Amino acid sequence: MFSLGQHVAFAITCVVLYTVWRLVRDRENTSLFAHTRCEIGAAGKALLGLIAVYLVGAMVPRPTARLTLSPPDEIAIDFHSHTRYSWDGWSSFSPDASRRWHQASGFNVAYITDHSTFAGAEEAALDNPAHAGDGTVMLSGIEVRDRGNHLVILGTDARDSQSYTGGNLHELTFKREIEARGSARPLVLFTLPGHLKSEGAMSVDAIELSDAAPRGLSQSDAQREEISSIGRHQNKTLLASSNNHGWANASPAWSVMQIPNWRTMTPAELDVAIRRQILRDGSSAVRVIDRRARASVSVAGLALTVPIAAWRMLITMSWAERISWLIWMWVGFACVLTLRRFPRPQLSRLKKKIAGPVHSGGQST
Repeated sequence: MFSLGQHVAFAITCVVLYTVWRLVRDRENTSLFAHTRCEIGAAGKALLGLIAVYLVGAMVPRPTARLTLSPPDEIAIDFHSHTRYSWDGWSSFSPDASRRWHQASGFNVAYITDHSTFAGAEEAALDNPAHAGDGTVMLSGIEVRDRGNHLVILGTDARDSQSYTGGNLHELTFKREIEARGSARPLVLFTLPGHLKSEGAMSVDAIELSDAAPRGLSQSDAQREEISSIGRHQNKTLLASSNNHGWANASPAWSVMQIPNWRTMTPAELDVAIRRQILRDGSSAVRVIDRRARASVSVAGLALTVPIAAWRMLITMSWAERISWLIWMWVGFACVLTLRRFPRPQLSRLKKKIAGPVHSGGQST
């Protein structure tokens, strides 16, 4: 749940700590060549370790935070998500895998908005429950480009493909199509990151207040007040999206709506109800529940990313989780101490083994 700036700050912090450790450690009396080779090897191992942390964080399955809603008419919705059918989606993130992830995270509904294709949404719709209350519902949408921004169109399907050829929004065709649908027309969602004041840009119905992509989180941290002001003054719906391409495991925020009797609706009826309520209620249609604390965008705030993240994680843990963390840290420390008990071969001994015995004057020395 780091923004792009926080990821950079995390990497820089790791480099600084590693450099300090290498400078203050005890050095062996070795030649410059041997010392350089040793440092290059150690730096390579450290880099591989950092990459491994990110790979584990992105790809290893683990429990994730789940939103639970008590009122029967409240519904959690993800308005912007992807599958493997997007060009930048994880190859194993099928529509079924997306449904499982959304269900585990507490979403009742998710719009599949792949880049320039409806293939993922069509496949997901085949396994939708007959009624929305019987399981996680996957609805149709698409992500397209418009004047340098990325827009998500909700409630559209393959019948409207001519409006999105080449991955771009063709406004005249799109407007002609949506005007014919009246109050059940598709919605236009402005996604982050994007230019909030693009000249001549397509009019939108909703704006992402939170987008879980690192660059989206960066813009949300930096311009949250401006985005909120646009929502209030222009009566635009502000909402949260996972923008999950299969590379993430945690949702930083949820969008919650109040829709009476949504559990008895069919997926198609629920899709229409969601869009009509957003068009009718504007800025009051959606309540955003944030799990992630807003990050500082100042240099000092970013520099403290690691200690602040560690502290927030510590204070939000249960005591059982804290004890588990302590146990794992001590297990790791014990492993390091155990490995250090094994003596390292001295450089002179290693040279003798490589060079073999040296003969002088016919006698072995």
